Amino acid sequence: MLLSRIRNGEEAAFSEFYGQYRNVVHRFVLKYVKCPDLSDDLTQDIFVRFWESRSEMPEIQSLKSYLFIVARNAAFGFLKKASVQENLKEKIILSAVTSCNPTEDHLLSAEYLDHLKMLMDTLPTQTQKIFQLCREEEKSYQEVSDMLGISKDAVKKHMVRSMKLLRLTIQNVLHMLLSLTFLVISILH
Repeated sequence: MLLSRIRNGEEAAFSEFYGQYRNVVHRFVLKYVKCPDLSDDLTQDIFVRFWESRSEMPEIQSLKSYLFIVARNAAFGFLKKASVQENLKEKIILSAVTSCNPTEDHLLSAEYLDHLKMLMDTLPTQTQKIFQLCREEEKSYQEVSDMLGISKDAVKKHMVRSMKLLRLTIQNVLHMLLSLTFLVISILH
């Protein structure tokens, strides 16, 4: 059995285990932390801790289930840490904002998308237009500057304004999700 071989310190068994579950755990963790780099680090930490604590592992029925519980707890612990460390929180928020794509958009509720649109509608018309050109049409600041006949710095100021609004909104959502996560954890324990 793979687990008993790992417990005995057999590196080949651990390599097999790592190769079999690394990508699955990475995708699982990525759903929580939203940032591929952070997910890579966290996944690596999970497997390192797994190897280091192999001799202390309890008797388990399913190695895969145990691994996912460990991964979930590691992701929750990381999010708890991120909620008080501005640099981690910022990285998660920026990844969540920039990693949105049409395939993932269907996962967002219609109310949330409507809420974001309402927020964007509160911005000045010029800021909305610049945001659309830069983020949705993927134009560079220089291209937008040339198209609208304004300076590159003016484009940057408009983008900072719109990104600040989005960042605050996503921070509020993240805080709400973290609160709900901790509530669920406390109920389960």
